[in-house]
Amino acid sequence: MLVKNLEHLKELANNEKGDLEDFYVSLAGGIVKSGKRIFYDKEFDSFSLVNEVDDSFQSFDSSEIGEVTNLLEAISKNALFKDL
Repeated sequence: MLVKNLEHLKELANNEKGDLEDFYVSLAGGIVKSGKRIFYDKEFDSFSLVNEVDDSFQSFDSSEIGEVTNLLEAISKNALFKDL
């Protein structure tokens, strides 16, 4: 499912259990996928993210998303998707 904007990402990445949700960034015209596991905490307006390529972990406030990740760029290029 294509992530339409930041609010849509927040909606898709939030769940009651606090589990990380599976997403990917489509690269090179869809030839390559970069897996991401993302959780959005509505109470604190913050994200937790695991980059599957190297299992690196990031935690950041919603206001920092454009500074510390490429997710907003991926959204603007219609390249961020949620695995169903």
